[in-house]
Amino acid sequence: MTMNKREGLLATVGGGEADRIPFVQEWPYLPNGEAELEARNMGLSLYYRMPAYTEVRPNVEVTRVEVPGEAVRVQYDTPAGSLWQPFHPRPFTGTMQGVHDYKGIGSYLTGGMVKDPGDYEVLKFIAEDAEYAPHYEAIQDFREILGNEGIVMTFKGDIGFHAPYTTLLIDWVGAKRLIIDQYRHPELVEEVLDVLASSQRKFWPYFVDAPADMIMYGDHIDDKFITPPNFEKYILPFHNDFCRLAHSRGKYTCIHCDGGLARLKDLIADLEHDVIHAITPPPVGNLDIAEALEAWPDKVLWVNYEYHSLGPKALKKHLLALLESMIPGHRVVMDVSTERWVPLDTLRMFSRIMSRCTLPLTEKKIQAIRRSV
Repeated sequence: MTMNKREGLLATVGGGEADRIPFVQEWPYLPNGEAELEARNMGLSLYYRMPAYTEVRPNVEVTRVEVPGEAVRVQYDTPAGSLWQPFHPRPFTGTMQGVHDYKGIGSYLTGGMVKDPGDYEVLKFIAEDAEYAPHYEAIQDFREILGNEGIVMTFKGDIGFHAPYTTLLIDWVGAKRLIIDQYRHPELVEEVLDVLASSQRKFWPYFVDAPADMIMYGDHIDDKFITPPNFEKYILPFHNDFCRLAHSRGKYTCIHCDGGLARLKDLIADLEHDVIHAITPPPVGNLDIAEALEAWPDKVLWVNYEYHSLGPKALKKHLLALLESMIPGHRVVMDVSTERWVPLDTLRMFSRIMSRCTLPLTEKKIQAIRRSV
């Protein structure tokens, strides 16, 4: 290797040329032990996501109420009223990063806070009540811990890591209810979106000045529930405003897009993010990596590889075919999985293959890999 892991990742993320295709795993999804050590010795890089600011709501009291036979209810009491939503905590939550359990699987919300139109007034209060302060200690600590083994990202915190529209869509309201209310009560939805946007812009200075290698500003882009008109109205301008500020500070930015992207392909091309994070190849996703590389010539693709259930032999065939479609292999980072732990035998196979992917990638090199693993 002519570059260490950190250098290779930053060269790729920055749109330059590394000596090989970087392959990575986020810390909470990495099963520390023998297989992980083998993978890292073969070139697997690490990355951490650490918040750049603290977020409090001094006038919102949040409590968790155990409801027999149901999920935990998360209750939000404010001077404007009270809301609740169901939450499913997993055993051992918190033993890893954030809300993940020891298998790297997260606890999850299963419903929105809005039960009737009047609840949007309470959401406005919750959004307006947020106060932010910079907090760089974790970023600095983990940057030192990692050394040249990878990079540290920072990301939007709070309930999820979403921009205003997807905060409502995923965290606060839910897709079905939000779509209905956008039609029946558009003024209520728009008021909350405006307040959320104003609130989030307050932490942008802390975001862009953080000592992180890259900034992830959500989201969860999926054309199954984000329509092109909504993407164009709510996602594109907000994210591009942020990107311009971050780029003025010399920072790389990414957006999390792990869902279906085919219907949004042309609009994603207009995003000013440097990296499209977690794009998932078909058939789990619906946009070929080769097609995305062609459609977004100024972007790096951080590929979420979700095919470890195939087993080592079938994974080898699938992964090599995917790599063939990427030739010559520039502008790509391969992630073992952005969503979950993977079986140890497929982690080993994935790493053996990726460790041999020097750039530029050629058909001859792929044939040699096919024979050697």
